[in-house]
Amino acid sequence: MIVVTGSTGLLGMHVLYELAARGHSLRALYHSPDKLDRVRKVFGFYCSDPDVLLKHIEWLQGDIRDTFFISDALQHITHVYHTAGLISFNEKDKRRLMEINVNGTSNLVNACLEQGVQKLCHVSSIASLGEAQPGEPITENMIWSPGSSASSYSVSKFKGEMEVWRGIHEGLNAVIVNPSVIVGPGMWFSQGASLLKQVRKGLVYFPAGAGGYVDVRDVAHAMVLLTESNATGERYTINSQNLSHREIINYMAEAMNKTLPSRRLTSLIIKLACSYEYMRALITGKSPRITLKTMDVASQTTSYSNQKILSFPIQFISIRESIQFAVELYLKEISGK
Repeated sequence: MIVVTGSTGLLGMHVLYELAARGHSLRALYHSPDKLDRVRKVFGFYCSDPDVLLKHIEWLQGDIRDTFFISDALQHITHVYHTAGLISFNEKDKRRLMEINVNGTSNLVNACLEQGVQKLCHVSSIASLGEAQPGEPITENMIWSPGSSASSYSVSKFKGEMEVWRGIHEGLNAVIVNPSVIVGPGMWFSQGASLLKQVRKGLVYFPAGAGGYVDVRDVAHAMVLLTESNATGERYTINSQNLSHREIINYMAEAMNKTLPSRRLTSLIIKLACSYEYMRALITGKSPRITLKTMDVASQTTSYSNQKILSFPIQFISIRESIQFAVELYLKEISGK
């Protein structure tokens, strides 16, 4: 039997589908029951009768920060796909980021060793990769250095990945994937929701900078390929294309038949927008949708090499195609069709 953590997250749901479609018996770990209905919706993107596949899944609610829960959940398990984690660039979430992304991963690694799990596939992030020389793409070999500008999220993903490397040195068979920004079907269930809503309303401004993007289906597929291969003690950047953020927004606007954004965000506009979000967050008690940290990241231009993962039989979905398909599903979702 196979365990998938974070099974109601965007990537976790797609890993579940990939494995269920292959006929595996699965145990899905989840934290919040209010997100369970999303799994059937995502499965429904790809098959007419999701229940045919869902019946192969055993659901187990708990918290990866609970060592006893994780130890029990991994009994009689052969393989583990660890997709659970917290994504936040709000510094108020620093403690939770460390508890979930670091301590939770440490608990899982210990349980894998204790229960004799055959292989672990851990989802890290491009945020835990080091910086390249100007004009060169970032690869898996870059040495990460936090510096003063590193976000708490970046630090937590790096430290979480270090727990997996610690487990590898203790005898754990494991591989690590470092996905770039994940887009595709169901992205409105995650960090992409706010951007899709803004584009639908009519976005005028676009951020400077560029980065790596990848379809969620490709990440799930790559994880299964790696886990079922002889690869071990390695990490792989999962990146489809390096694109400007303006291009990504343009793809969304085109798919929605909206006017393309025409004005680049200036530092003054960014500061005003972040100040507004700070005040909105204080009044509503909700997390700010943008911060100076997230806008600083959005203004940077970075590129990532995917040459290492291309040694496996994988063909990446183009990001334009990914977003077109995702937007079609999103518009059906919000229209209730």
